[in-house]
Amino acid sequence: MSAASTTSSIINLTKTIIGAGLLAIPYGFKSQGIFFGVILILVGAIASSYGLYIIGRCSYKLPRGEETSFFTLCSITYPQLSLIFDFSIFIQCFGVAVSYLILVGDLLPQLLNDAVTRTQVILLSLLITTPLISFRKLDSLKIGSLIGLLSIVYLVVLVVSHTLLDDLSLTQGNIKYFTTGSLSEILASFPIVIFAFTAAQNISTVINEIENKNDLNLVILAANGIAGGFFVLVGVMGYLQFGDNVQGNIILAYDPTLLSTKIGQFALLLMVVLSYPLMFHPARISLNNMIFWIETELIQSAGKPEEETQPLLQEQANVVDQVATGVPFSDRRFVTLSLVLSLLTYGCALTIRSFELVLALVGATGSTLICFILPGLFGFKLSQQKWWSLGLSLWGGAVMIASVYSILYL
Repeated sequence: MSAASTTSSIINLTKTIIGAGLLAIPYGFKSQGIFFGVILILVGAIASSYGLYIIGRCSYKLPRGEETSFFTLCSITYPQLSLIFDFSIFIQCFGVAVSYLILVGDLLPQLLNDAVTRTQVILLSLLITTPLISFRKLDSLKIGSLIGLLSIVYLVVLVVSHTLLDDLSLTQGNIKYFTTGSLSEILASFPIVIFAFTAAQNISTVINEIENKNDLNLVILAANGIAGGFFVLVGVMGYLQFGDNVQGNIILAYDPTLLSTKIGQFALLLMVVLSYPLMFHPARISLNNMIFWIETELIQSAGKPEEETQPLLQEQANVVDQVATGVPFSDRRFVTLSLVLSLLTYGCALTIRSFELVLALVGATGSTLICFILPGLFGFKLSQQKWWSLGLSLWGGAVMIASVYSILYL
């Protein structure tokens, strides 16, 4: 299989970071103000970059030829917790994937003046997502990711042009430059910015596929830098136009009859549809890892005579040996898990119209675990930057507590 270029790795990781949450960044500035909002984006970018860097450094501690994943890193650090760690990744990616499909069902009927139903739209998206989720390699999604990034560029241009060309006196509310809202308001918008940089679910695949491993730090810095630049640009410009009147999705604040707005809605729709496979890919890998872990544990703990278990044990051996070339993932299981995950994600999207609370809680816990807490724990065990790694985990714990509190009580 051909290796991924540095450019395609940057494109895929950048698109993993930038999702529909981009358009909610101006709303975060409503309580944070411009200065503190920009600072928070920088903190999020630095924390995310360091977490990805730690995973990259820890990958060098794996046996030669062994593929990097949260599962393999857990196997040599906290093997008893491998199942829990992969479950965290699975839940986070699954929840975000479902939310993308729900957003597709909400967007296109509006764009077509309700000429099609929500159910029809979600099912029609299968025509795009099915071919994309059939690829084993993340690098195969680079064209879709590039199209998604072009859609993002259009949305950024749309926000900036409205701020520069519109009469701001008609839309602008109160603007906080160096002041902030109340502590409760800041905590309520805190997750919007912090979780905007979630990319750890795909960093292992990027590490495994990239042709030149020496370019990994460049990929991490470039992806977070590009994403951070877009977040600052959209956040500042969108907030400058609307101030305290800004909405959760800034596209909804523009005149829906304008051609530029309709193109923006279509760009958002395209971006969301093309983001679904980027969540599906790590969810499928994590599900396979969990099944493998359970099978291995059952075989090793089975009380069968040695002559009966020996062939199986030779096949499964132990966790470290099994993943020398990656956790086994046969074609049959690949197809089966792809079908099961498709049915589950589309089933949830068709039956659940609004599950913001559940999704927010999953994001507050799952994203924090895979972006900050787990990389920090891996680094504490495997890297030389032990105390910096521990600090990243403690930062993740503080973010989780603050986010869950804001979701439940604010």
